[in-house]
Amino acid sequence: MKGQRLRLVYNPYAGRRKLTAQLDTVIRIFQESGNEVCIHRASSTQDMEQIASQSRDVDRFVIAGGDGSIHQAVNGLLKIPEDQRPALGILPVGTANDLAYALGLPKSIPEACKVIAKEHVFRMDTGQINDRYFVNVASAGLLTDVSQKVDTRVKNTLGQLAYILKGIETLPSFRPFRIEFEKDGQRFMEEVVLLLAVNGHSVGGLRQLVPMASLTDGKLEVIIVPAAGWPETIRLLLNALRGEKVVGTRKIKEFQTTELTIHTDRPVKSDLDGEYGPESSWHIKIGPKISVLC
Repeated sequence: MKGQRLRLVYNPYAGRRKLTAQLDTVIRIFQESGNEVCIHRASSTQDMEQIASQSRDVDRFVIAGGDGSIHQAVNGLLKIPEDQRPALGILPVGTANDLAYALGLPKSIPEACKVIAKEHVFRMDTGQINDRYFVNVASAGLLTDVSQKVDTRVKNTLGQLAYILKGIETLPSFRPFRIEFEKDGQRFMEEVVLLLAVNGHSVGGLRQLVPMASLTDGKLEVIIVPAAGWPETIRLLLNALRGEKVVGTRKIKEFQTTELTIHTDRPVKSDLDGEYGPESSWHIKIGPKISVLC
């Protein structure tokens, strides 16, 4: 289709800066497929969200970055009325690229550009926690704020290993927290080390961690890891890092929901797609669908 307007916004520091080295190739592919291309170099994550929220003047909004960049873009795009909202294109140049994996996007930047150029639209669920949206996972507890604490230069050098090392560093200072919620008329109270509300299949680069999750079923997978003592907790974490089955084991609770309110015994921070999320309490629910080019 000719005459399409495409806005490309990129994080210059994502994924060893591999997008900047191929920027000319990206522009060429988009132009040859009939797009009028405008480019923005994002100065911050907040910048990405603001640019996205002001992009009702384009047909395609392409974000080049990792899951955090996509998170900011989606929160901006969802401020635009649906009938004026551009479709989202993704160039996965981050560290974990969990959403890109769930969507089956190619790792090669030129190949990902060609996917966007084909203009096949996929209607994808989002999640919502209080007033913020997420595309892959909302989490709280052990290891959930690791991505925010890792220096960008270390992340670009070590990749996913940087998350693991920083996670080990945070273990001695972590304290479990108590959650309370109602489901199917029953009240649940439990001390936990980790809480996840998942939309995609992988979390933090751990592929198929939640294989039953779906991007289109209108439901979120909730996973709760109870406080079971450090030996058991560390064993579960090691199993996850080795790619072994964790969800579905006896000690872990899992269920699907469209809406859930969770209270905690003290203020607990959340993480949304690797970005800071709201502090507890949390009203978690399925959010609006968004159109993704894949």
